[in-house]
Amino acid sequence: MSTSENMHIDAESAVTRVFDLLFTNMGPHDPLLSHMDARELLAFSQTCGALYSLVKTTAFNLPRLLSPFFGHATEVDRFRRMQLQTGTLISGGIALQFFHRLRWLGADLDLYVHGPTAAPAVRFLVSNGYKYNPRASQLREVFQQIAVDPIHPDRDPDLPPGYKRGIVDVLDFSKGDKKIQLIIAAQTPMQIIMKFHSTCVMNVISHEKAYALYPSSTFIAHEALILKSAGSGPESTSSREAGRQKYIDRGWSMVKQPSAVREELEHNVVRWMGDHFTWTIPLPPLLVPVPDLCALNSWCIEPSPESAEMSCEVFSYAGLQFNYIKAVEDRVYYYSAMKKLRSSGAPTPLDAQLAQVVTGLRLTL
Repeated sequence: MSTSENMHIDAESAVTRVFDLLFTNMGPHDPLLSHMDARELLAFSQTCGALYSLVKTTAFNLPRLLSPFFGHATEVDRFRRMQLQTGTLISGGIALQFFHRLRWLGADLDLYVHGPTAAPAVRFLVSNGYKYNPRASQLREVFQQIAVDPIHPDRDPDLPPGYKRGIVDVLDFSKGDKKIQLIIAAQTPMQIIMKFHSTCVMNVISHEKAYALYPSSTFIAHEALILKSAGSGPESTSSREAGRQKYIDRGWSMVKQPSAVREELEHNVVRWMGDHFTWTIPLPPLLVPVPDLCALNSWCIEPSPESAEMSCEVFSYAGLQFNYIKAVEDRVYYYSAMKKLRSSGAPTPLDAQLAQVVTGLRLTL
């Protein structure tokens, strides 16, 4: 055997031994991975399939994130099946913790749900041992509360600030020291998320994937673009300022303009969930192979003298199970695609077929 062949075998054995150390002998991998920032962790995970799997299962472990709220991993899977059924999204601080690999003590779990599917989400929380804690203005029985005919933001101009952000109701639940807020959308959860106070909290976890919409600015520059307030009045302003201050205290800089050119933040560029700017992490597959429909949501950033604004409109169409947000620029081919699907006689709901058509159209643009 030649010297070069011996060197190749020795080198290969050394690499194998390193992998063996990582996977079998080292024990918990968090101490190693916790010293890597987002860019380093991504590069490390792209080294090979084995390390990609290690990073995905160790650094981005959804059951570990949610088990303090729901208990055993089987309950976490049951929660994800509820997400699939109802279109419920995780967002806010917990979703940011998932990507940033941090744990903030006392953080609530914020869930965003479509109005028509709020009841199954509530039933899951109650079955998991959560107690409904009504506010003074709410009915004492939770199912009576969600049955109240909501005020629609398009029908009444004199609405509280929450309605301006697309919120019908906010339900508080607790189990021991754990708290969950169920935010019920007037039209679609993504409409609410697009009206958050800044970009650092625009991270979403569906039943199938986790999405960080502005990963470069959020996890590398640690900057958050300040966004225009959707509500009005001092209460809305102070609430958004308090929200921003919370993330300033956690290490983010609030900026009106990014410190460097970042394509993900360019004005008037159509973005959608799962595009090449999004940091997308696939989650362990569920037994039911239902596609994630989040890619149907699109938007743009519009410039404003004081702060930027997310520009999008709600897309609602007969034959769809859920509503979505879309950039104005996407209007023509969303409606065109739905007309073709409706005329084809395809069985409803048509959400999955629309997602397939829209994804195909984007690949040709």
